[in-house]
Amino acid sequence: MHDVVICGAGPAGSVVAHRLAAAGARVALIGGASSPGCEGISLRSRALLSEEGVDPESEIIAGPFRRRGVWADGRAIEGTEWLVERSQLAEALRVRARAAGADERQDIVTLVKRIADHWEVCLRTGESLWAPIVVDARGRRGPQLRGPLLLAVGQRFQKLLCGAPGASGTGIGVTDFGWCWWAERESALWVQVVGRPRARNPAAWLAAAAAQVPALARALDGASAQGELVARPAHARLGVAPSDPTRWQVGDAALALDPLSGQGVYEALRGARLAATAIQSVMNGGDALAAHRFIAERREEAWQHGVSVAAAFYRESGDRGAFWSGTAAAYEALLPNPVESAERAVAARIERRPVLDEGRIFERDVIVTAANPRGVWHIAGVPLVELREYLERSDQPTVSAAAAVFDRPQSAVVSAIHWLQTTGNLLQQIPPRLSLGG
Repeated sequence: MHDVVICGAGPAGSVVAHRLAAAGARVALIGGASSPGCEGISLRSRALLSEEGVDPESEIIAGPFRRRGVWADGRAIEGTEWLVERSQLAEALRVRARAAGADERQDIVTLVKRIADHWEVCLRTGESLWAPIVVDARGRRGPQLRGPLLLAVGQRFQKLLCGAPGASGTGIGVTDFGWCWWAERESALWVQVVGRPRARNPAAWLAAAAAQVPALARALDGASAQGELVARPAHARLGVAPSDPTRWQVGDAALALDPLSGQGVYEALRGARLAATAIQSVMNGGDALAAHRFIAERREEAWQHGVSVAAAFYRESGDRGAFWSGTAAAYEALLPNPVESAERAVAARIERRPVLDEGRIFERDVIVTAANPRGVWHIAGVPLVELREYLERSDQPTVSAAAAVFDRPQSAVVSAIHWLQTTGNLLQQIPPRLSLGG
């Protein structure tokens, strides 16, 4: 019997397994090797991987590399990114999970079913594992809200250097049927093209992209293909949250962003860490429904931001053709009504929301503002709504008295009062001045 069974041993599943096992849970991690491919990551993704035990100076994370390209309107694109090999990254995180005590099984999950108060996870080998909590980390599957259907087709190449040092860097380019990204690292080259699955034969995408993007054609000059063509879904998706509070989702099963919007690796790692914290909260006696709501709210926020960024990128190239204008319109249709959103963001308001407090998730009264859509429940450990109520009902409120009530330093109370005084018309009744010595 395990405490948690994690179905899927990619980066997200392995991060959850490591964190739960390190906290003392009996964890089973089920899955096989990840598909090959190169991926660009940001500085903050690199920092998260470092926190998860992946040495940023190791061979797993290469770079930094300069990214160059030209967008549809002729605008030059420049930036910096690091490169990771997907399968190597997944294996490094699995090793960390095993070292923490996770029971790793190189197997395939064939069925997950609820029986009484436990989950039965059936494996292809015929074995069944049992646990009160199950985590689905098996990628894009199940009910979902999704953006326009997109496919990424990738191929590894080898370049003949003839004694000269090879180029290193990444590039991005636009075609009339999609867009392409490539990464050069000495003699190795990875090329990925994203488009609509039914637009044309995906096997011909790389050659078609090179015909339209001169920089890609130069990178491919003299290169020979290595291995099989790799195709994988690239559409943005938001998984429908499970109705059972003992079932969780992480990775692409929970949230996947359009690769053009960036930060896919970051969101996968961030989501896995949040899920591990939420599961630990439940295992330590916290409310499961509040923990799920805590995760769902942050997932929804990341989804809306990712969809908005993707819509803007595709709209910039809308004049390039139907692929661009159609993809932009599909993403724009997923965004909330801007008028309703603006009206809701005008005034500060108090709502009941789940918050993280010393490793456990509880519902608390928070103050929601346009700048803080998730809500803020404390400043420097002083609960804001309770402080507001204290200040409004006291005839002569003082900082020292408030510090005694909330068992916090006077400086913390001053910081909390200052935040309240500068946060909208909901809080106008708070006395404008309070003396530190008062």
